[in-house]
Amino acid sequence: MRWIVVIILAVIVLLAVYTVWPIYDLYRIASAVETRNLVALQELVDFPSLRASLIKQVNDAYRKQTDKAERSVGTALGVAQISHPERLLDLLGKGSVSAYPSLRSSLAAPFAPSSFGSPWQIWLNSDYSGRTFYVTVPVDRPSDQRFRIRLRLVHWDWKLLALELPESTKTHLVEEVAKVMVDGPK
Repeated sequence: MRWIVVIILAVIVLLAVYTVWPIYDLYRIASAVETRNLVALQELVDFPSLRASLIKQVNDAYRKQTDKAERSVGTALGVAQISHPERLLDLLGKGSVSAYPSLRSSLAAPFAPSSFGSPWQIWLNSDYSGRTFYVTVPVDRPSDQRFRIRLRLVHWDWKLLALELPESTKTHLVEEVAKVMVDGPK
C-alpha cells in the first residue's frame, strides 16, 4: 500500500516539475533579453530555427503586401539585417527592430517585462504537446496582437525555437525591410 502512495506522489511531483519547467525557462529567456545577455541567450535560443521562422513569416508578409510571387535578393538582405542578434534582442524585448524613429510604434513585445503577467496567466495561455511548449503573450493584449512562442525540449533544456508574429509586427517588419532595401543596411 505504501508503494502505491509513493508512486502516486512521485508521478504528481514529476508532472508538477514538467509543468513548471518550461515556464521557468521562459522567464530565464525574458531575463536574458531584458539584460541583453547574448551569452545566456545562446544557451536558451535556437537562433537558426528562430531566424528561419522569422524570415519565412516576413517573406510571406512581404509577398502578400507587395503582390510579388518571387523572392527578392533585397528582401533576403533586409531580413538578414533584422535577424542580426542585436536586432533580434530589440524584437524580443521591445517589439521593434527599427533604427528609424518614424517606424517605431506601440507594438507588443514577446519578452517585455509586462508581457507575461503572473505564472498562472502564462500557464492558462500555454499548450503542451509532448516535448513542445507553446504560449501566447502578452497576456493582456487582444489575440491579434499576441506572439505565439514555441519552446522545445532539446538535450534536457527548453529552447526558444520559433516565434509566430502578430500581423501588426509583420507589417512593421515589412516596412523595415523595405526601408533597408531603399537605404541599404545600417
